Amino acid sequence: MTEDAKPTEAVAPPTSTGEPLQSQQNTDAQGNFNAAVDELLDQLQHKFDNVSRDMFGKLDDMAHRLDDLEASLTTITDNATPTPAK
Repeated sequence: MTEDAKPTEAVAPPTSTGEPLQSQQNTDAQGNFNAAVDELLDQLQHKFDNVSRDMFGKLDDMAHRLDDLEASLTTITDNATPTPAK
């Protein structure tokens, strides 16, 4: 090496408060959180729709069974011969 040549030193990047990097990380974290919440809400909505559909189906089935039972009881009552009262 000659006297004019200086050894190269590693230059550290300028120190800053890190706000741009931290701001981007916060934005990314918020975006990930929003996506996770949206996905959770979509899953809950889907499950709620399925449960509602099942419940209404079972209520309709019960209503049909009650109508059939009422019709059967009406038929039995109409076919019954009244006993004469003394």
